Amino acid sequence: MNSKFICFALFALVLGGCSLAPKLDVKSVESSDIQTLGFNVTEENSTINQEWWKEYNDEALNSLVNEALKNNKDIEIALLNISLSRASLALKESDFYPSLSAKGGFSRTETSMEAYTSGGRSSLFNDFSLSAILNYEVDLWGRVRSSNQAAKAALLSSEASADAVRLSLASSIVDSYFALVSLKEQLSITEDTIATREKTMELTKIRFEEGADRESTMVQQQSLLTSAKITKNNIEQQIALASSALGILLGRDVKDLLADKDIELAALPNDIVVPTDIPSSILENRPDVEASFQQLVSSNELIGVARTAYFPSLSLSGLFGLESADADSLFKSNAGTWNAGASLAAPLIDFGKTGANVDIAKIQKDINVVNYEKTVLNAFREVYNALSSRALLELNHKNALDYEAAIARTLELVQYEYEAGNIDFLSVLDAERSLLSAKLARVQTHQSLLSSGVSLFKALGGGWTKE
Repeated sequence: MNSKFICFALFALVLGGCSLAPKLDVKSVESSDIQTLGFNVTEENSTINQEWWKEYNDEALNSLVNEALKNNKDIEIALLNISLSRASLALKESDFYPSLSAKGGFSRTETSMEAYTSGGRSSLFNDFSLSAILNYEVDLWGRVRSSNQAAKAALLSSEASADAVRLSLASSIVDSYFALVSLKEQLSITEDTIATREKTMELTKIRFEEGADRESTMVQQQSLLTSAKITKNNIEQQIALASSALGILLGRDVKDLLADKDIELAALPNDIVVPTDIPSSILENRPDVEASFQQLVSSNELIGVARTAYFPSLSLSGLFGLESADADSLFKSNAGTWNAGASLAAPLIDFGKTGANVDIAKIQKDINVVNYEKTVLNAFREVYNALSSRALLELNHKNALDYEAAIARTLELVQYEYEAGNIDFLSVLDAERSLLSAKLARVQTHQSLLSSGVSLFKALGGGWTKE
């Protein structure tokens, strides 16, 4: 009897495992109809560098990003979601294996004297038992397998979502940091300009008192100095706002952030170099694309789970144990007992419940198909926008450098002409005013260019590396 049961169980195991989930057929990123500037669709083996901010070689920036990634509550929630998905997967995996439970019991029974088999006498007896009970549902139609695959995909989606949170947080930190450093550089330029104009103002007063300059020259110089002080006040206000934004991301007090010596001494780094042959396949590693795809995989497997309700289920059970009327005899060789069996349950009428569940699963999969396609389209759009913006910003930054150099040279020439008496002081004032604007514009375009690099890193899902 044992050998027959084992053969039957092995046959059921071999039969089990087929899946009713439909074949998943969606366009890959690489086969998308949309191609963008800078993409090379033939190149492969590119991966994502998740610590992309280190490309800027700024230790202060690295420290801030690491601090945020360790302390941010959104990251903590994302990690807990991963743990939840991992526990769910472990629960689904347990269905692959039989369950084994132990059961022990004792009963003492007295029969009735009025029972027709008792002969007018009662009987008193004990029953001691100790058993191991084995239960196993054969995965005939792949319900367990599909549930397990759906749970695996859900776990991968949770991990990708956590990466998306990290990417978004790191991008915000880097962008806010560059904005703050840019403003501090602009403040330094303005303060140097104010110091220079104050010295010039003193010299102008002396020249006016000696009759070498007119009063209008002194008034014009004063207005230029006041204008620079107004610019300084505006920049200081922007620094306060930028510091507050960065402090919130870091969970730091603004005063503590402003006192950070590393930030105080920081300067805008050089811009990154963007390769011209970025493969479109790299977007498959973008966290939101990966998360959306794994959600699609999970929902597709759940269609198979829903379909299994149309078909019968097969369960195997077995009991192996000991039973005796006397506790001292429970462990003797002839006290053994066992039974084995199989049960088959098949659906008959459920008034459309199974069909409705299958329809719900299919519709959810269709929704996830559209979400995945939308995510891919958005990924291409963001990369296209980032690359297009960079092309203009690189030109703007070069023009800003050239413009600053030209204005600086212009100021030298008009000062020479003014001292020679060939032009009035208004030309000098215009050149000085233009030079401050040119210096501030140069820093602003530099920061905008760096910000476009951050946008590109974020759009690609991180940095690019080639194996």
